[in-house]
Amino acid sequence: MALAFVVAAPHGAFAAPGDLDATFGTGGRVTVTAPSYSEGEDVAVQPDGKIVSVGWLQDPEYLDAEFVLTRHNADGSVDTSFGGGDGEVVTDFENGNDVAQRVAIQPDGKIVVAGRHQETDDEFAGCCWFTVARYNADGSVDTSFGGGDGWVSPGLAGGAEEAVGVAVQPDGRIVAGAYAGGWFAVLRYLSDGTPDSTFGGGDGLTMTAFSDTGGGGASAQDMILQPNGKIVMAGSAGESFFDFAVARYNPDGSPDTTFSGDGKVTTDLGGYNWGETVAVQSTGRIIVGGQSADRFALVRYNVDGSRDTAFGTGGVATTDFGGTAGVNDLVVQPDDRIVAAGSGSPGDFLLARFNADGTLDTGFGTGGRATTDFGAGDRANALALQTDGKAIAFGDDNNGRRLMARYLGGVGTPPPPPPPAGVDLSVTKTGTGAVSIGGRATFTVTVVNNSTTTSATGVTLTDTVTGPAATVVSATPGQGTCTTSATGATCALGTLAAGARTTVTVVVEPRATGTLTDRATASAAQSDPDTANNTATAPTTVNNARGCTRIGTSGNDTMTGTAGADVMCGLGGDDTINAGSGTDTVYGDFGNDRVDGGLNNDVLTGGPGNDTLLGNSGNDRLDTIDNVAANDTANGGLGLDTCTTDAGDTRISCP
Repeated sequence: MALAFVVAAPHGAFAAPGDLDATFGTGGRVTVTAPSYSEGEDVAVQPDGKIVSVGWLQDPEYLDAEFVLTRHNADGSVDTSFGGGDGEVVTDFENGNDVAQRVAIQPDGKIVVAGRHQETDDEFAGCCWFTVARYNADGSVDTSFGGGDGWVSPGLAGGAEEAVGVAVQPDGRIVAGAYAGGWFAVLRYLSDGTPDSTFGGGDGLTMTAFSDTGGGGASAQDMILQPNGKIVMAGSAGESFFDFAVARYNPDGSPDTTFSGDGKVTTDLGGYNWGETVAVQSTGRIIVGGQSADRFALVRYNVDGSRDTAFGTGGVATTDFGGTAGVNDLVVQPDDRIVAAGSGSPGDFLLARFNADGTLDTGFGTGGRATTDFGAGDRANALALQTDGKAIAFGDDNNGRRLMARYLGGVGTPPPPPPPAGVDLSVTKTGTGAVSIGGRATFTVTVVNNSTTTSATGVTLTDTVTGPAATVVSATPGQGTCTTSATGATCALGTLAAGARTTVTVVVEPRATGTLTDRATASAAQSDPDTANNTATAPTTVNNARGCTRIGTSGNDTMTGTAGADVMCGLGGDDTINAGSGTDTVYGDFGNDRVDGGLNNDVLTGGPGNDTLLGNSGNDRLDTIDNVAANDTANGGLGLDTCTTDAGDTRISCP
């Protein structure tokens, strides 16, 4: 076996539901090119994400068909741990044509395959017999099944037999559906392949006819096991123009008479109709897919078998691909949306997704439909749903190749939303993490207009400070104007063009310890679809690293020390500070301050502004450094003083 990969380019700039999954195979597709002609019939996804597909492969020597199973890894590469290292298993049961038609995965990893085989040496030579086989997880034949040879073939009726479904019950019993000479047939086996005598008429078999004139009168095409253990089969019935046909069985194989009274129902859509596949929604309603008037057709039935007229139009949903088209398989997503796969002219994989009510899901593919062209005569025969919502379509083409494609489901990446009808302002803020009393916290607020098309006019920013005692001393905008109060600022920022931004710098002076919180909110004249990002906050921790014992305000203060050793912090404003008679430490801080050390040995620091420091009596240290030349005066007074000044500052009684 060889794998040929075909590159597929996505049809849009963004991955969306219905697009090929570029992480699978090459461009979302895998082509299995065998040494001889082959066809693909069914596909299943293991719990570990590996993909098992079944069909038939022509023996190159004897030219008869043989069961073929193939396993791929989740990325579409061949699983070399399966079969003989090439990811493929071929089984020839007897000298005739053997076709694997349905597959199910057991919880223990074993693989159950239902199909047909031909016996060339008995009275039914040239016909075909229903067959169930089981394989171990590595692809080897499971000899614990079917009396040691891994397969069973019961023989159902004197006519052609086809497998149409297989499922594994929670208790390990195997339920299979078959077409048997015009009859619907459902069988149940014990886990070892023995017919279950508690099912049907005691032989593990129930058969249903749809004709009142003799013979079965029906063609079964699919079977599913409901969560409640009931079994649903679907196909077609009729003498010339076929109708959709559905039968439901109780868990013991008896006809479910709560379904249409006798356990079966037919639906005439007018003209030639063909039912191919069946699935059940979470509500218990039954979806049957097929073809009607050369279109994809879905019919929904209520749990009692009546047609659900709330679905589609009068219980029927259809879609047209521009040529002949029919559903071959369908799956129901957890949200009850329906994905249908099929084929038709001009010969491509065809997929459509319907909402739970039968309307086309226009978020899937193009207007609810997707097509994939592998070459000539492509047919999507089977569909499987992964747990992540991606869908695997499997089939074949006229060249005898088995084909597989993976499509994005509801978890596809949507394109970005269109620009908002109004504007979308956003605010971010950064600030000083910690500050001491006597210092100032700075917050930078950034306002952005995220709209790509619309200018924001009348932009306003409101900034509020909460927490321990503090004063907003300034708010400086990148554009527009701001007015301040003791606890906040209001800024008129004017117009922000689409995509533009501006900043406002807010300075706060604390005078007590604790946590300051600065909160800024922006608004504009236009509506804003997302106001959650219009506000930002930033915290600042205030400490008393200087050990201030007497603290001023941000205004113009007159402060007088005590006879003790004071630490005086003037803060902002033009302050007059008289230290008193103790050994004091004085910070003039911001503003134009006059500081008198008084008696004793004092440490005086001017800070920013035009300051005058008077040491007076004692051996004092004076510091007027503010990185501004010739704006301060340092007068040591009596005693042996030390003065540290900027160039050009006035120095009196300083060594």
